[in-house]
Amino acid sequence: MANLSTLSELCIPFVKKGGEFISYKAANSQEEIEQAGNAIGKLGGRLAGVQELILPDTDMERIFVCIKKEKNTGKKYPRKAGTPGKEPL
Repeated sequence: MANLSTLSELCIPFVKKGGEFISYKAANSQEEIEQAGNAIGKLGGRLAGVQELILPDTDMERIFVCIKKEKNTGKKYPRKAGTPGKEPL
């Protein structure tokens, strides 16, 4: 699975202004979320919240990262295939 910066660049440009992008991540992703803040902002989004959950019938923790799109994304995003992963924002 890709890191949140890469996922944000690939998904947020296709979210309608006022809409939300929700990413499903492992429970230990707090540092990844903090590092993605710059990319989320450049793409017109803001972190709206993080919802923790435990998967049914297991003890595995996961989180939903909710990103609200507040501004239009620049036309240069998403960059061509492979670039977001190799050179994150």
